[in-house]
Amino acid sequence: MTSQFIVAGNIRDIHLVRKSADSAAHVLTTSEVIVGLLIRRRYDLVYSYDPVDGIRLEYHGTEVDPESFFSSTHLGRATASTTGRLADLIRNARAPGAPRVAVVIAYASRLWAEEPHAGPDLRGLFAAAEKRANSNDGEDQLRNNPGRFDCGIFWLADEAQDAPQWLSRASGVRLVHIPLPSLGLRKSGAGLFLRRMDDPARTDAAAASAAETVLADLSQGMTLREIDSVVTLAIEQGIDITRIDEALRSYRLGVLESPWGDPLLLQRLKRGTDSIGRRVLGQPRAIQQALTVLTRSAMGLTGAHVGNASGRPQGILFFAGPTGVGKTELAKALAETLFGAEDAYIRFDMSEFSAEHSEARLIGAPPGYVGHSAGGELTNAVRDRPFSILLFDEIEKAHPRILDKFLQILEDGRLTDGSGETVYFSETVIVFTSNLGTYRSSSEAGASDNFARWGDPYRDTEAKVRRAIEVHFTEQLQRPELLSRIGDNIVVFDFISEAVARELVRKYLSAVIRRVQTRHGITLRILPDVSNTIEENAVENLAFGGRGVGSIVETLFVNPLTRALISAEKSAQALAASQLTRLESSWELRLTSSDDNQPFTSKHF
Repeated sequence: MTSQFIVAGNIRDIHLVRKSADSAAHVLTTSEVIVGLLIRRRYDLVYSYDPVDGIRLEYHGTEVDPESFFSSTHLGRATASTTGRLADLIRNARAPGAPRVAVVIAYASRLWAEEPHAGPDLRGLFAAAEKRANSNDGEDQLRNNPGRFDCGIFWLADEAQDAPQWLSRASGVRLVHIPLPSLGLRKSGAGLFLRRMDDPARTDAAAASAAETVLADLSQGMTLREIDSVVTLAIEQGIDITRIDEALRSYRLGVLESPWGDPLLLQRLKRGTDSIGRRVLGQPRAIQQALTVLTRSAMGLTGAHVGNASGRPQGILFFAGPTGVGKTELAKALAETLFGAEDAYIRFDMSEFSAEHSEARLIGAPPGYVGHSAGGELTNAVRDRPFSILLFDEIEKAHPRILDKFLQILEDGRLTDGSGETVYFSETVIVFTSNLGTYRSSSEAGASDNFARWGDPYRDTEAKVRRAIEVHFTEQLQRPELLSRIGDNIVVFDFISEAVARELVRKYLSAVIRRVQTRHGITLRILPDVSNTIEENAVENLAFGGRGVGSIVETLFVNPLTRALISAEKSAQALAASQLTRLESSWELRLTSSDDNQPFTSKHF
């Protein structure tokens, strides 16, 4: 016969209770629900205990005098001897002819944690509870009083595993786990709490019903107490019932204003094709496709096709294609467009997460392991900056176990870190990048027509890259569900053309000119034939994309310039111009004075 219950799980929540099927629901705490149940079970005396208020009489039957059983002078605030008096209460309840007594003990996990250092009073309580757990008194009472159950003690614990084994394994003890509220309960709670926002003059029944559905759908993983707090926040901030999802986001993130609600965001996205196009060269299709996804989110149409709101990330993009064509640069440009700052972009190199144990780096080590208190790199970043672009570079190199975490992020928009705290990704944009389906050079060993190369038409490149992605995630990793969550948001970048490579050379040279002017006070002027020579070298092999072009500029221009600046003799005269001309096997830097434009000195290297 069960004499004690360990009640764990969602014990801090509030609960909806109805006296009858057709009566209105009202809200009770977990302790209040248990006390009510004990009263209906015809217990004579019901006590509660917590470390702050001590022992308190919650109910006594009309035929029972509680003072004759347990003096009221001992009730009240907790003292050093309160647990000892609680042990006396449990012992007295077992005496012949004693009334039926039940005790609800709150914060039981704290009591159990003190067991190794317990004083005589607390040890007495545990001894009484252990004897009660292994007693047959309950069976005798059941035989003498059919239909009346003697439960004895209810322990309210944070986690079931907090209970000591002598208690949890006893035959007279049962574990009861209270789960988080289901969708049906969340909807009932939302309907009850939202009545506080109802204004018949402004809100029709359809709007109230829609808000109830939205709040129930988006509050997965939340308690009813938290849902009630969301409604309270909406009332305090003057948020209309039709925008209850905004109140939910603010409650979760602790941020009242969202960049996604900025009225200027749509204007920035409209201008994005031109502004980002000047930054990411030669990728108009990729830019347009990415902006379409983000514009959809800015207009509140994410998840509109399924008929309800979603807690998923605001945007999911998979940037695929050759190396050095602007995938990372586009992510940075999108961060600046969306959130007004390029540093709203957070990058993770997935080649560093190829081992199974590297999962702990992302979400944090579990309790008891080294580094637990530090948290995870990903969860910490999103908690600190909920409005950001998360770039996962070379996603194909991540361990499959880490890919499983992405499934949860893309589906639910949330992730539980190593300490059990939930982190929400609902305001982020997730960007994956990959080089799958491309070769770095057409002469690479093992080249196949199944892989894209520079010079292929864009349609062929796109088809080969998409096919390689499908094969990798579906056939090799057995993770087709990841692609299903990404959907048609795979953005394939093209190889850079010769025209783009030449434009990049001019862009990089201009950046060098600005840097030299800023750092050294020297104005460089590059002759056209010098620029042309660098361009011709840059377009000889475009398989490395913009990185290859940058390497050519660094080798043929920046390195010689560095040596010239170091070896040039200092002069009191202002240096206003520099000219680079190509010799047979070297560069010549002629520094000229600003007065007569005549050679001031010359160095060969």
